[in-house]
Amino acid sequence: MSHINNQTQDLYSIELVQDLDHEASATISGGGLDLSTSYNGKGDRVDDLTKGYSSLGYFNNKVSWYELTGKKDWYAYTGKNFTGTRYLLKAGSKSNLRGYANNNWESVKPV
Repeated sequence: MSHINNQTQDLYSIELVQDLDHEASATISGGGLDLSTSYNGKGDRVDDLTKGYSSLGYFNNKVSWYELTGKKDWYAYTGKNFTGTRYLLKAGSKSNLRGYANNNWESVKPV
């Protein structure tokens, strides 16, 4: 006869398990990319992108600001599927976009 313990335990009641906020999880994963449709991070935002996106969907040709958290560099492209003009975004940087780059990104990926 088996003596299996069928009790359920809440994940957060286990010692050393905790919920991480977006910034902490982005840092652990190597960093994330935040995008906004307006300068200085105002407007519509998407935060903590952690992988490549061949299309930014709603954000295609609307990005006016970015911030990189963590220690990974990223590339941003003016075309879908990582085509067009490529911009190197340095880890830990943030900036308002100017000139041709402003409102002209369609795909992004970590280096």
